[in-house]
Amino acid sequence: TVTNNSKAIQKAIDDCGSKGGGVVYFRPGVYVSGAIFIKSNVHLRIDKGVTILGSQHFWDYPDIDTRIAGIEMKWPAALINFLKVKNASISGEGVVNARGKFCWDKYWQMRKEYDEKGLRWIVDYDVKRVRTVLVQESSDVTITGLTYKNAGFWTIQLLYSHHITVRGVIIRNNEDGSGPSTDGIDVDSSSWVLIENCDIDCNDDNFCLKAGRDWDGLRVNRPTEY
Repeated sequence: TVTNNSKAIQKAIDDCGSKGGGVVYFRPGVYVSGAIFIKSNVHLRIDKGVTILGSQHFWDYPDIDTRIAGIEMKWPAALINFLKVKNASISGEGVVNARGKFCWDKYWQMRKEYDEKGLRWIVDYDVKRVRTVLVQESSDVTITGLTYKNAGFWTIQLLYSHHITVRGVIIRNNEDGSGPSTDGIDVDSSSWVLIENCDIDCNDDNFCLKAGRDWDGLRVNRPTEY
């Protein structure tokens, strides 16, 4: 549970995608990983007996162009990313433990400094906490099953995407303490989304509909609908 397996996992996903797609799965065990990127036509399967532990180093999550709390900016990639893909999925009865306490600790430390200066609202943007699953500019993506634990920030963000299904996920974000604003599922300027049979325990929104913040939301001008 010490070795970072990101490169090996990513190579398997890339090889599968380059051959037209298929299923990538794990032998039973515990695997540490930083950001991984699912490809079109790839189904990542995390079966019972498999646990993915998120890396606790910010450098294992490279910055990407995305949107956070309604404003477009550069931000660390999520632990599991679907970026500009079609017909991709993740499923199983395994566990994805993001181990986000390293993000929470940084957040609470900065809150002390920022609150004194009357800058509470900007902390979320400056801490750059890591999301667990990001679906961005993608379509026909299915997220089924799995238990997601201790998200550093939001657990599942569906951004600028359409025809997305999230079914039967379990989210437990308070096992390692109190995870600040660890939303469950955020639907963000996306459409044709089905979310059903989920069991969520977190410290902010279990489900949330978003479509941008203030002037930046008006600039992007993409609704959440259907």
